[in-house]
Amino acid sequence: MRRTFSRLVWFVLGVTLALVFLECALRFLPVSMGRHRTDQFERWPLQNLEPHLKHSYSISWSMQNAQRGTTNNYGHISPFDYKKGSRPLFVIGDSFIESLMNGHADTLQGQLAQTIGAQESVYGLGVSGLSASDYVALSRLARDEFNPVAAIFLMTDGDFSESLGYSLGNYYLEPDGDSLKLRYAPMRDVSLAKKMRRAIGEIALYRYFLVNLQFSLDKVTEVFQGDAVAALQPQLAEKRIAASRKVADWVLAELPKSLGLPPECVVFLMDSDRYAIYKPELASKRKDDPKVRRYFIEQAQKQGFKVSDLESVFRQRYQREGIKFDHYPIDRHWNRVGHGVGAEEAYRLLFDRGQQPSCLAGKQVGQ
Repeated sequence: MRRTFSRLVWFVLGVTLALVFLECALRFLPVSMGRHRTDQFERWPLQNLEPHLKHSYSISWSMQNAQRGTTNNYGHISPFDYKKGSRPLFVIGDSFIESLMNGHADTLQGQLAQTIGAQESVYGLGVSGLSASDYVALSRLARDEFNPVAAIFLMTDGDFSESLGYSLGNYYLEPDGDSLKLRYAPMRDVSLAKKMRRAIGEIALYRYFLVNLQFSLDKVTEVFQGDAVAALQPQLAEKRIAASRKVADWVLAELPKSLGLPPECVVFLMDSDRYAIYKPELASKRKDDPKVRRYFIEQAQKQGFKVSDLESVFRQRYQREGIKFDHYPIDRHWNRVGHGVGAEEAYRLLFDRGQQPSCLAGKQVGQ
């Protein structure tokens, strides 16, 4: 009995020392950071993370594509601070625009700023986990803060369907008769819980498993629930399409008011499943039905918005050059080339002669 207890003590001690060693080692490596969301809940997502926060990013077990940087005064990934009333050009989106996996100079906003010669007048307002409903809320806050001259939105898969889902800390759309109402699900963050989350988030080993190895209990449950969920899809498909179309209509109606801009000064870049372009068998399961995507493009163009369907742009360039637009095969987020394509399309739609909208005619961004 005493020998068994002694072995157990040595085993626990050995595991503890191994974990301490791993924690110390990982703290010197570019493990993805534990991000601290702003305490100013009423200003989120305009105020994203804590200001002037050092961050790091990497992907996979081998910590590939390591990036380091510091957030600006609004908690966005930018090497310069944003200024109130500065008349910038907005680039709004989710984690693709937040772009922790790229240096700022490689992002859509960075490359577009370089092209138009306005280095600190193109504001990236990207926040991980946003959907179309969040974009509208963000537009309202950013309009009052900065007074934009134009806006570019990167629309990714899930932007419409996820706008209908209740998620703590996000804006969502709630049916109200025949219309939709924008609601906010506030974070119920008491000080003790916040301190505990922050303490856990500072543990490098925890972040390594959660972010780099992308370990999630959801992935475990999907193995057992996948067939049952798939069986329900045909029954829900048409309802989801109809509901997502209502979201699309709502977004197109609300954005001009929210931004204080006419449709001709708003650009939509429609992302596509690039892996499916490389190899059809790599196509991902879509959150938004392709019918909804086509509907949004058609309605946006009819209403005078500027739209680029990047599906054809990516496909043609891949066929011509064989170059990939993301961190394939470890990360579906855009790389420098993908962001460059987005910047080229945004420039073409906003600044090319003959297409320049009235809000930019004869004007400099930032003035």
